[in-house]
Amino acid sequence: MYDTLARIEKQLADIELDCLRKTYEATRPKYIERATAINAIPSFWPTVIDEAPAEIDQRIQPRDVPALNCLVGIDVERFEVLDADNGEVRSIKLTFTFKPNEWFHDERIEKKFYWRMSQTGWAGLVSEPVSIQWKDRDLTEGLLDMAVGIWRKEKELKARGQNRDDIRATNEFKALVEKVERTPQDAISIFAFFGFRGHHIDAEESQASMERGKSMVDGVERHFEGLDTESLVMPDTEIYPHGEDVVVAFSEDLYPGATQYFTAAKERDTKISDEELVSESDTSDASDDTYDEEHVGRPNKKPNVSKE
Repeated sequence: MYDTLARIEKQLADIELDCLRKTYEATRPKYIERATAINAIPSFWPTVIDEAPAEIDQRIQPRDVPALNCLVGIDVERFEVLDADNGEVRSIKLTFTFKPNEWFHDERIEKKFYWRMSQTGWAGLVSEPVSIQWKDRDLTEGLLDMAVGIWRKEKELKARGQNRDDIRATNEFKALVEKVERTPQDAISIFAFFGFRGHHIDAEESQASMERGKSMVDGVERHFEGLDTESLVMPDTEIYPHGEDVVVAFSEDLYPGATQYFTAAKERDTKISDEELVSESDTSDASDDTYDEEHVGRPNKKPNVSKE
């Protein structure tokens, strides 16, 4: 009975992925068309960001707002999808486009998130840190540059055939761990999001894990039976542990619902403006009443009578 249930659950999961892949292929051209229309609307994306869901909104610091107000484009791509029937649809690329500003030189910042599976059965999104070419002020206060530096050093060690964990003995690694420990998470700039890595799972490990998960046992696909899928701990050098929540909020909520967020913001602003007008009118009426009370007994002006 349980084997049959497990098989059905796996088949349902595969169907959901097929539907997501086909939906992406069908809607992608329309999102490109929508982007063209959005380009003609001033401050569209800053307005949408101002209405962002909690997973994004609570990560924005006051110092981030002026830079975010320079956003002119957000795009989401399922970049590993080859066609409607093939490719990993859960991998995502976010692209942020900015107008010239005083914080950084970059006009486009792209970040890829790869869907990976670990040897323990954990599955989710991982990434590589992306640098930002800051001008006078680094909004992440050095965190992003340090994370990028550690990642590049790890790549150098791997290229030389050394163990990636050897970096733990370096001063750069220790400095980043110390900075992460002393920096409150609720004070970190949302731009540190570009430094998110997640669990350090490469493509080779993920492929081997997925093949193992699909291995046949007694004629049934069993996925890491008996393994602890919660055993992975976020690395000490992770500067943005909420990164996966943020990318999901961008790709599955804010980006597809951008028009609705923008419309809601405009309707709210219109309502506030109307209420302010009513309030000003009430204040004016109250002043007129006071004036009338102060001038009781004075003769009223003769009303104008229009000629027929």
